[in-house]
Amino acid sequence: MVAADPWWADWPKFVPGWLAFVWTLGAGTRKVWLRRHHLALGPESEELRKQLTEFRALLDEVTSGHPRSDWFMHGDRREISQALRDAAERRDDLALKLSLDRLADAWDQIFALAPPPRTKLRFLGGVEEVRQQRGSAIQDARDLECIHQMTELARTAKLDVQSALSRLNELERKTHGRG
Repeated sequence: MVAADPWWADWPKFVPGWLAFVWTLGAGTRKVWLRRHHLALGPESEELRKQLTEFRALLDEVTSGHPRSDWFMHGDRREISQALRDAAERRDDLALKLSLDRLADAWDQIFALAPPPRTKLRFLGGVEEVRQQRGSAIQDARDLECIHQMTELARTAKLDVQSALSRLNELERKTHGRG
């Protein structure tokens, strides 16, 4: 009869195969995990960060400067809400998408509340000038209410900007390991 080798005598030749299997399984899991985080973070994360900080600066101007509707038509201010919606569509993270969509909606609401631009009062003298001044005072009272609503919307939108930036930071830390 042939003497049977115990089972533990053969284990050294199987260890490298099992180690390679475990390493391959771990590398595949890490690749899938990183791919998921890259999709959630989306392309151009630095561009999104820049866009959010510029948006926060515009919200600061809204709260301090009492802009009128013509202010929103200058430069890139017109397309801000569409740019935020486009950025939200390129992301897979639900919290970040929600924040960006809320910011776009807030910008649209702020723009809708903006009072119309002022027309210059002409010097007419007498009764006509008094009518113009009275109409201007009534319009100022209506504008003041809209400005207060705009300011409140801008303040809540700043909180959404902060939450979007913190979520972006969290996703970057998970993906790239940044601090």
